[in-house]
Amino acid sequence: MKKSVFENQVIWITGASSGIGEAMAKDFVARGAQVILTARRADRLQKLEKALNQMPGPSPRAKVLVADLSKLETLPALAAQALTCFGKIDVLFNNAGASQRSQVADTPFELEHHLITLDLLSPIALTKAVLPHFISRKQGRILITSSLMGELELPGNATYACVKHGLNGYFYSMAFEVAKLGIRVQVIEPGFVRTEVSQSAFTASGELWGKMDSAQANGMSAENFSKRAFPGIERGQMMVRVAGIEGVAMWLKRLSPGLYRHAVRTLGMRILKDRLKTDALPKS
Repeated sequence: MKKSVFENQVIWITGASSGIGEAMAKDFVARGAQVILTARRADRLQKLEKALNQMPGPSPRAKVLVADLSKLETLPALAAQALTCFGKIDVLFNNAGASQRSQVADTPFELEHHLITLDLLSPIALTKAVLPHFISRKQGRILITSSLMGELELPGNATYACVKHGLNGYFYSMAFEVAKLGIRVQVIEPGFVRTEVSQSAFTASGELWGKMDSAQANGMSAENFSKRAFPGIERGQMMVRVAGIEGVAMWLKRLSPGLYRHAVRTLGMRILKDRLKTDALPKS
């Protein structure tokens, strides 16, 4: 492997305990980086930390910083603590988040508020906490895991689509503002990836969905996703989109908006009905 732009850099990864965060942590370390691992599940983080610290390179390769990112008031102090891990942060990777499996009419506002806080407001708050460090060093990189849902819509995922559209709007706009300061912003838009995102999605009752949707089950592995995403990340692309056949929906929306809306109305509601196993759905 040729020398990576991430060699000797410190990468702070949120949502690092599984899925995309875990896979990309391994690939960052393989490229010579050191990583700060953040999530709520300490046991998983410690297991990953142990594995990463056994990889070749200066020790330690990884450190753990357990946190609940939905507690916005704690994030400035968390960022200060992250800076003490290796003395600097070169890359902030906002990857943590949750999804949903519920219709708008059934979803309590409190649950929507929680998802918006975790998926949208916490990446913004964490970015603003780290930004002064980047500005003072006149360099830095911000990575954001968004989704194709940041460009599309799907019944049963209104709040999730809201936060992903919000992430895209905020960070794509920010990218132009901070480029002159030596700071790069890159939005990563995955398609279907075989992670725990559907299993840990919230239902209208606030309970977890607890099963893997067929779309995720048939998606690419997190490891394959990471390998496909890294070339675009290392080249500095503002948008890094990695998707399978579901990526065709992007072209359909642009080339034939009417046909796209028809597909969402029919196929989307069919998917929702299959997920929720209910007949109490609007007619398409």
